[in-house]
Amino acid sequence: MQEKLVNNRRLGLAIMVLAPLSIGAYSVAAFFLGYFLIEVTVFAGLIVVLGLLGWIGYTLFSEPPSPQAEAVELDSLEPETINPAAYNPYVRSNKLSVIVDSEIGEGTVVRDHVNLYKCRIGRNCKIESFVYIEEGVVIGDECKLKPFVYIPSGVTIEDGVFLGPNVKFTNDKHPRVSGDWELLRTIVCRGASIGAGSVILPGVRIGRNAMVGAGSVVTKDVQDEQVVYGNPARPSAKPVLKLGNTAQ
Repeated sequence: MQEKLVNNRRLGLAIMVLAPLSIGAYSVAAFFLGYFLIEVTVFAGLIVVLGLLGWIGYTLFSEPPSPQAEAVELDSLEPETINPAAYNPYVRSNKLSVIVDSEIGEGTVVRDHVNLYKCRIGRNCKIESFVYIEEGVVIGDECKLKPFVYIPSGVTIEDGVFLGPNVKFTNDKHPRVSGDWELLRTIVCRGASIGAGSVILPGVRIGRNAMVGAGSVVTKDVQDEQVVYGNPARPSAKPVLKLGNTAQ
């Protein structure tokens, strides 16, 4: 900042010195050349002004017309209509999401940057941005999937389930680039909640109203209304809170 101020002071000093020198030089030249210098100056000034006016006119003439925006009543706008096409169960794709042969229930909100492939999603769910759901996945009613959730084939999510940000499911215990693989089924029962950043290994059942703590790695079944956490996830002595789980 100080260096910039120093440069500005030098520029100002140069202008202060050069301006009177230029005026003096022009005055001396005008004294010797007389009207000829004045005529040249006026002619050059007119050329500059006419050229500037011509450039402005061309710019205004060649500028494309601005599109007429449709009038929208502010009172009619709602946050859930950020992607109105998501309400249509026959939507296949849009500019920001890929939705292929998927069934989407009435009232379900699907945000932008979502990939849905041949899956089924129930009613009144909320699918946040950057969620990836593969073929054959079934999601019940009134579920909430936060950003960056990944659900591969073989996973079933029942009604009223909450999946926190970055929850990842898997479906093969011995994944390879090529060769045979065994698809293992995973089910998350009604009312369960899975905390942010958790990883669910394949072939497990997470019971009704169970709760998985954030950052857990679930390697085996979780019983109904059980709280588990850690790596690997282990039961907690604290009981699960029996609260309604709705997609708000």
